[in-house]
Amino acid sequence: MNANVPFCEKEAAVIEAVRRGAWEDDLRAHAAECASCADAALAAEALRTMQASDMVEARVPSAGWMWWRMQLRAKREAAERATQPITLIEQLTYACIALSAIGVAVWNWRAILGWFGSLASVSHSANLSIQGFFVSVWEKTGVLSLFCAGALVLLCSLAAYFIFAEE
Repeated sequence: MNANVPFCEKEAAVIEAVRRGAWEDDLRAHAAECASCADAALAAEALRTMQASDMVEARVPSAGWMWWRMQLRAKREAAERATQPITLIEQLTYACIALSAIGVAVWNWRAILGWFGSLASVSHSANLSIQGFFVSVWEKTGVLSLFCAGALVLLCSLAAYFIFAEE
């Protein structure tokens, strides 16, 4: 121990008295005479004042409220862990649907181009009314092509919804 640093055996008792806020008369008289204990009492009082102001500023919620929040958090995390496999399968399904649609489009590319070409010729030859356009499309392409086009639009809409709904 360094000889220049004064040490008093009652220093710990002085700090404890300041912490409790209960001074004994003989300890208070000793702290008034001993420089080491006076410094320790001053530092302990400053720390006690800071702690008291921090406790006033920090609003600690009740234990019941914190318990309830932790229970909700635990349930939410358990639900997320339980649904992870389902989410993975959903994403794989969407990927398979997209790849299947691309594969069918590549496989039937000439038929699709021919279908769009027939639509273009129908739109040019039909009168400008909407009813005439749909009648011409119906005669040229049939119900199956319209059903497939509707299904494609629906599939693209659903894919866009699921992509943007997770964000």
